[in-house]
Amino acid sequence: MTLIYRILYFIALLALVPLEYFRRPKGLRARWFSERLGRIVFTKKDTSSPTIWIHAVSVGETITAVSLIRRIVTEISPHIVLSTVTDTGQQTAKDKLPEGIKVIYVPFDSKSAVRRAIKAVNPDIFIVMETELWPCIFSEMKKQNIPVVILNGRISEKSFGGYRKIRFFMKHVLRSVTLFGMQSEIYSERIKAMGADTQAVKTLGNFKFDTAPSPEIPKWALRLTHPMLVIGSTHEKEEAILIGTLKRLKADIESLSVVMAPRHPQRFDEAAAILASADIPFVRRSKLSDTAAAPASFVLLDTIGELASVYGAADVCLMGGSFVPKGGHNLLEPAYWGKPIVCGPYMENFPMTGEFTAANAAVTADADNTGDLYDILFALLSDEAVRLEMGSMARDLYQKNSGAIDNAIRELKTILRR
Repeated sequence: MTLIYRILYFIALLALVPLEYFRRPKGLRARWFSERLGRIVFTKKDTSSPTIWIHAVSVGETITAVSLIRRIVTEISPHIVLSTVTDTGQQTAKDKLPEGIKVIYVPFDSKSAVRRAIKAVNPDIFIVMETELWPCIFSEMKKQNIPVVILNGRISEKSFGGYRKIRFFMKHVLRSVTLFGMQSEIYSERIKAMGADTQAVKTLGNFKFDTAPSPEIPKWALRLTHPMLVIGSTHEKEEAILIGTLKRLKADIESLSVVMAPRHPQRFDEAAAILASADIPFVRRSKLSDTAAAPASFVLLDTIGELASVYGAADVCLMGGSFVPKGGHNLLEPAYWGKPIVCGPYMENFPMTGEFTAANAAVTADADNTGDLYDILFALLSDEAVRLEMGSMARDLYQKNSGAIDNAIRELKTILRR
């Protein structure tokens, strides 16, 4: 099975690398290709503390890693290399991480590329955020006695079903991992069922409970009228599902403001076209200065990294990715601000959603019944007392579940002392 994986991966590289290479700006292509081949330039200033290689595939994982990295720098070592797959992950890392962190593209999952990268970085430990499984990287790390650690691990129900079909292969991959630090007991049980060593699996909690956004709400968001609805991380077809409800709400609540943030940057123009075709007056965030009030009551958030702080200006937060089968998005970000949360039925990537709805900190709307969604949003936007009560419960749950990063730091120190 390992040989089959390598053959299929090589075929995929032949097909995809030219496309990936040419879609990047000219100034980025050479570095992207070189680093993905494992040709990394990294000079360690001293050998008094370990080198820690952290992999975060894209923006979400990188943001989650920021608080962990700051703690590692303070308590373990300043020698950190962060790898990503995406360009947006690279930019987020450079914008949010402390100075001195080396940011690279992860090497292709092939023996030659991985070996070159390991030789260049010479890590004392390799940490993967969430559950990116790289068979060749894991295998080569194990061969060189470099501990592999998965932190903030999660296995969605959909992924779990797929992985279980190839359990005989996954068991081999997972046995290269020293520690699985999972977000919840559900995920811990799933990774064990996939073949992970039971002794290597620990439930450490969800980093996102410990990942606080910038405490400064963007000034432009504070100038919008209230009540304000913030819709976070919408996916393809989701804007079209929500538009009818939004138009009804705006007709019935004249002072309503809406901020909508598409999940992926490549969809910003598509979302703008959908709003325009629906005759919804809007302004793109990228056209606003930081101090200017929005000239319209609908803002399309077409920037990266602001959404978590914009939630702080909201009266109600609506989770994207939950009205189409995408698994939902991070309801912990609005919970940090103490905001009421509305979800669609597809929140399986965030199993704590059930705890939030049971505590009346969140409410689930029917994706196939736009009247249901309208009724829920209208009731919340019209009733400040209910909003405050729900928001208070959300903030309580956020605080109750903090401490995951403390647990992770403790485990990393133990592994590095071995």
